[in-house]
Amino acid sequence: MSHNQIDDFGRNPFARNTVLGWLSLSHNRLTRVDARTFRSMRFLRRLYLNDNLINNVGRSAFSAMRRIGTVELSRNKLKQVDTKMFDDLEFCENINLGENQITKIQKNAFVGLFLVAINISHNQITTFEDDAFVNTNNITVLDLSYNNITKIPKESFSGTASYMTELRLQYNNISDLSHISLQFSGIKILNVSYNRIEVIPRRTFPELYELHTIDASHNQISSIARSVFGGLFSIRRMNFSYNKLDKLFGSIFGSLPTLLSLDMSYNRISSISRGMFASLVSLRELWLNNNVISSVFLIPQSLNYLYLQHNNISSIRPSITWPTMNALLYLDLDHNNLGDSMGGGTFQNLNSLRTLSLNNNSITEPPWQAFGELQTLQYLNLDYNKITNLTRGAFGRLPVVFRLNLAYNGMTNISKQSFDGLLQLLTLNLSHNALHHIPNEAFRGCVSMQTIDLSYNYLKKIDNETNGLFDDLLSIRYIDISHNLFGTVSKKLFPYHKWIPYNLQRVDMSYNLMPVLHKNLLIGLQKVKFLNISHNLLNEIRPSVIGNLTKLEVLDLSSNQLEALGNTVFGRGKSLREVYLQNNSLISVPAPVLMSNENLTFLDLSNNYLNHYYEDFVPRVINGTTIRYTNNPVVCDCSLRRVRAWLDTWLGSWRWRDIVCASPLHLAGRALPAISEEELRCSDDRRVQDIFQVNPDVRFRLLGENPDEMDRLDVSWYVTTREDVGGFKVMVYNMSSGKEVAQRPFSYTQRRGFFPDVSRGRYRVCVAVTDSKNRTRALQPSQCHGFYVSHAHAPTPTLIFLLTTLMASLWLR
Repeated sequence: MSHNQIDDFGRNPFARNTVLGWLSLSHNRLTRVDARTFRSMRFLRRLYLNDNLINNVGRSAFSAMRRIGTVELSRNKLKQVDTKMFDDLEFCENINLGENQITKIQKNAFVGLFLVAINISHNQITTFEDDAFVNTNNITVLDLSYNNITKIPKESFSGTASYMTELRLQYNNISDLSHISLQFSGIKILNVSYNRIEVIPRRTFPELYELHTIDASHNQISSIARSVFGGLFSIRRMNFSYNKLDKLFGSIFGSLPTLLSLDMSYNRISSISRGMFASLVSLRELWLNNNVISSVFLIPQSLNYLYLQHNNISSIRPSITWPTMNALLYLDLDHNNLGDSMGGGTFQNLNSLRTLSLNNNSITEPPWQAFGELQTLQYLNLDYNKITNLTRGAFGRLPVVFRLNLAYNGMTNISKQSFDGLLQLLTLNLSHNALHHIPNEAFRGCVSMQTIDLSYNYLKKIDNETNGLFDDLLSIRYIDISHNLFGTVSKKLFPYHKWIPYNLQRVDMSYNLMPVLHKNLLIGLQKVKFLNISHNLLNEIRPSVIGNLTKLEVLDLSSNQLEALGNTVFGRGKSLREVYLQNNSLISVPAPVLMSNENLTFLDLSNNYLNHYYEDFVPRVINGTTIRYTNNPVVCDCSLRRVRAWLDTWLGSWRWRDIVCASPLHLAGRALPAISEEELRCSDDRRVQDIFQVNPDVRFRLLGENPDEMDRLDVSWYVTTREDVGGFKVMVYNMSSGKEVAQRPFSYTQRRGFFPDVSRGRYRVCVAVTDSKNRTRALQPSQCHGFYVSHAHAPTPTLIFLLTTLMASLWLR
C-alpha cells in the first residue's frame, strides 16, 4: 500500500488479516502508530513504515507482533526512542530508525531484544540516558553514525550488553576515544572515522578477544600511546590514514601477532624508529604513502606490499632496510627524491620482489647495477623521471620482467640492444617522450614482446630498405605509433617475412600525417583485426588496399579528409564488423562500398556532407546494422519516402532517430521519424510524384455492389500507415455530376461500410483517415477508386478486388 496518500487507519484496520506476513505502508502520510493499529497481526514478519510523517509511536505499538523480523521506520519525524518502544520483540532482526530527528534514547528503549541490527544513523543524538541499551542481548550491529555524539558512557550499556559485533560511530563529534565505552567482549568491527579524535590514550582498548578491524581515519590524531593495542588479540586491520601523526617511535603497535594490514598514509610522519614494525610478524600490507619520510626503516619479514610513494626518501640503506629473509612482492617508491643514488646492493635480499615502481624520482639513468639483483622482478615502472638516454644493456639481466614503463621521461636517445637481457618482456611503454629516431636493433632479443607503445613522440621513419624496427619482435600483437609524424607507410614499417609467422592483430596509426593509403599497407598486416588510421590527412585510398585485409574486423578512418570512396575500397571480406567514417568530407557513399560486407553491424557516417540517405544500399546493410547519420546536410524531399518506409519496417524509428533534415527550410532541424510523408514534398514534375508517391493510409479490400442486394454498395478496407489513426470517413461521389452523394464516419474498429439505394452510373469512393483529434488527413490517390454500377451485370466483389489490386499495381509502377 506504499506511495499513496494514507494519513489515518482508524482502529484495528487489519483485524481480519491474522495471517498477513508482509506489509508495506511506506511513502504515505501516516503521523502516528499505536497498539490498536496492528492488533491481531500475530504472524507479521516484515513491516515497512518508512518515508511517512510519523512523530509518535505509542507504547506497546508492536507488542502483538511477537514474530516480527523487520521494523522499518526510517525517514519519519520521530524525535526520541521511548521506553519499551520495541518491548519483547525477541525475534526481531532489523530495526531501522535512520534519518529521523531523534535527539534522545530513553532508558530501556530496546529491552528484551536478541540478535538484532539497530540503525539510528543520520539523527541528532548527542548523549544517552543510563541503561538506554540495558538487557539487550547480542546486538549484531549498532549504527550511530552521522549524529552529534561526543561520548558514550559505560552506564548506557549496563546489564548484558556485552556481545555487540559491530559499532559504527563515523561522522560524529568524538574528540577523545577514551570517552567511548568499549566493554563489549564480542565486538569485531569498530568504525570511528570522520570525527575529531586528537589522542588515543592508554587503556582505551580493554582486552578484546574478537576485535579484528579498527577504522580511525579522517580524524586529527597526533599522538598514540605506547602499547595501547596490546589487548587486541585478534586484530587484523587498522586504518589511521588522514590524521596528523608526525612521529612513530617506541612500541606503539608492540608485537601484535595477528595484524595483517596497517594504513598510516596521508599523515605528517617525518621519522620512524628503525624497529617500529619489525615485531609485526604477520604484517602483509603497509601504507605509508603521502607523508614526509626521509629514510626507509627495517621492514617486517612477512611484508608483501609496501607503499612509500609521495615522500622525501633520497637514499636507501639496504643493510638496515631489507632483512635477509623477506617476502616483499610489491614496492612503490614513486614521487620521492632517489635520483641516481641507487647503486649495487640497493635492493639486496629482495629475492621475491615482483613489482618495483620508481615513478617521478628524477632518475637520469636506469640503475642497472641495482636491478641486476632482482632476478624475480616482473613489473618495473620508471615513468615520470628524467631518463633521456638508454645505453646498451641499460637494465642488466632481468629474466622475468613482463612489463616495463618508461613513459613521460623526455627520452631522446635509445641505443642498439638497449633492452638486451629482458628475455620475457611482454609490454614496453615508451610513450610521451621526445624520440626522433630509434635504431633498428634497439629491440634485439625481445622475442617475447607482445605490446609496444611508441605514441606521443616525433617519429617519422623507423626502418630502412632492408630492415624494420619491429622485425626482432617475433611475438608482437599490438603496435601503437599514434601521435607521431609518419607521412607514409613504408614496406618495412610492419614486420613481415615469408618464413616467420608474425601475428600482428592490432595497429594504431591515428594522429599522424598520412595523406594516401597504398599497397605498402598490406605488407605485415595480413592478420590485423583492429586498424585505426583516424585523425590523419587521408584524401585517397587506393583500390585493393583495405579490401585485401581479409581478417580486418574494426576499421577507423574517422577525422580525415576523404571526399569519395571507390566502389571496391572495402572489398568483399566477411570479417568486417565496424566501420567509422565520421568527420570526413564525404559527399556520397556508393552502394558497392558496403553491400558486400554481409557481417557489418555498425556504420558511422556522421559529420559528413551526405545530402541524401542513399536508398540503394540501405536494404542491403540495414538488417542488423546500426547506422549513425548525425550532422549530415540531408535534403528531406520525396525521394526519402522509400527510405523512410524501409527504416520503419526493418529498424523502428528509435534506430534512425539521428537522421536530421538540413533542408528544405521548413523541415530543417527536424528528425526524419517525426516528419509525415505528406511533408516530404516533391517537385512539380508529375513523373517524380508518381515515382515517389506517399504511402496511403488505407488500401481497399473490397469495393462494388453487394452480391446479395444489388442496390447496395459494399466497401471494406485495411490500414497501412503507422501514423495516428482515430477513425475513418467514407465519401461517395457521382462522377457524372461531380456531386457528393453519400458520406459516413466510421470508428477505428470499423473497416467495412454499406451504402443502400445506389442507382446506375459511374461513382468514385474515397476512404479518408481522421486522427485522434478528429482532424482529416490528406487523401492519397490510391485511397480513391472509381467503379460503374449497372445492377444487371455488376461484377462480384472478388472480381472488383482483383481489378483494383491490378490498377493499384499499375499506378505504383
